[in-house]
Amino acid sequence: MTQVIIFGSSRSFGNTRKVVDDILDSAGIELFDLNNFDISPFDYEHRNQSDDFIPLIEKLLAYDTWIVGTPVYWYNMSTQHKIFFDRFSDLLKIRKDLGRKLRGKKLFVIASFGDSYPKGFEDTFEQICEYLGMEYLGSSFVYSGTKHEKYLEQNQAEVNKAKLKLGIVNESNFLTTSKLKSKI
Repeated sequence: MTQVIIFGSSRSFGNTRKVVDDILDSAGIELFDLNNFDISPFDYEHRNQSDDFIPLIEKLLAYDTWIVGTPVYWYNMSTQHKIFFDRFSDLLKIRKDLGRKLRGKKLFVIASFGDSYPKGFEDTFEQICEYLGMEYLGSSFVYSGTKHEKYLEQNQAEVNKAKLKLGIVNESNFLTTSKLKSKI
């Protein structure tokens, strides 16, 4: 099973990236930071076909499992991911050949949040997967707010849950410590 992290945040090296780095340190997974790509918002006139969206999708289709790394912004995914997923409309209209290749792909979400637990956050990802024939594997949420020290154990459990779910570690080589405790 090949895996890739699709990372998107206004801070390329913020708290969400620290969580993602903990995953990266455990496995040889490639990361694509959406900030490094020129992806313009969806355009009904399709005037943005020369940006990086289609070439990025062509690269991502080589992977079986897509791991979305995003902070929670206003109870939803980051702006970078919102633009990225909005552009899936191109895959339903003008690049159906690529859109069909999404069927059977798996999606897992790793998110950090700084306020209260983001109720309803997963709904968007579940519906995207259902509509496109992808398999939603679930999510892990890490608290990164101002009182994050008291959540270190819970945060580590969430990261470990992600590693188990993604097959990065198994029960026999499961690590209870990682760099996450000292990073966030």
